[in-house]
Amino acid sequence: MATRRKTLKYMLSAAAAVSLCLGSFLVQAAPTQVEANKAIVDRYLKAMGTSGFDAVRKEVESKDHKLLRHEFENLKYNAEGSELAKAAQPDAKAIPDRTNTITRLLGEGDMVAATLKIKGTQKGNLFGIPATNKSFEIEGAAVFKLANGKIVESWYMAEEARLLRQLGAPLPARKDGKVIVPPHYNDTREFDVALKELMANPVDSPEYRHKKLLLAYKAKTKPADYTFTGKPYEKLLRGGIDNIVERGAELNVKGSHGQSVKDRVDTIANVIAEGNQGMFQFRLNAINAGPLYGIPASNNEVHDWEIGFADFDGDKWTNAWYLGDELGFLLSIGNKEAINYLVSQPAAK
Repeated sequence: MATRRKTLKYMLSAAAAVSLCLGSFLVQAAPTQVEANKAIVDRYLKAMGTSGFDAVRKEVESKDHKLLRHEFENLKYNAEGSELAKAAQPDAKAIPDRTNTITRLLGEGDMVAATLKIKGTQKGNLFGIPATNKSFEIEGAAVFKLANGKIVESWYMAEEARLLRQLGAPLPARKDGKVIVPPHYNDTREFDVALKELMANPVDSPEYRHKKLLLAYKAKTKPADYTFTGKPYEKLLRGGIDNIVERGAELNVKGSHGQSVKDRVDTIANVIAEGNQGMFQFRLNAINAGPLYGIPASNNEVHDWEIGFADFDGDKWTNAWYLGDELGFLLSIGNKEAINYLVSQPAAK
């Protein structure tokens, strides 16, 4: 009897040990929610704009999904309600060979942010631009919010300015002569407010320190440990208006972004950090009070989306990469010179 009890005790102990080890293995092997969200976004973005996107979208978008911003927002709005929209073909037909390559992917909490390269050939009508049969390669960025394994909000921005330049196509002209600029919404807040909220709940983590630096960079009131007098990053990989700058060089005109605006105030929408990467999504609010690479000032209000991605080495901000809504910025300036800036116009006959 004693031997049987010892045997049973041994078998139970062994089973418990196996169960404990298996449980530990399963916990370690199971992906975190952030990793699961990133996998969903990875699949979604790689399918976006292709013939397989509808099937993926039905699977991973929530029923109440909100598209906060289209990747070709300016082209889309300019075409809406006109003959341009009627002529436009679905993305997958206008660019049948599109491919998306994700170049950055980071997540925190219920959010995921990414950058991507978009390649394709425009073989159909794209928001009123007739087929050019030209290939293009542009960059884009996206921000998502997820819940229960579904995408509930999507926000995109692609290099519409570079797309027009590579296609050699000006902004499509409407028959009514109007240029429709997308509306801007009160969906951002002051950097100082966001920074104060973050610092009210400090965490000893790289991610906390990275977000603090990103917010402090554009806040008016800097924290005591902010010691930078210039740019807090070491290298600029991409500037927010690179296409405007490059076009200025093509036209042999000088200028700068800074001199074209006054009363500039940047407001923040989202900031996240994961590991050695960070992202902040913000809006430039200003008055176009000065020339921009030969474009005369219009004194219009400009509300220009920008998104920035940061690489860190420890607590050091090494690389900065920005993407701005350059086409939207030009359209909000609103004069003929700005609207016709990106692509040379054919000579009058």
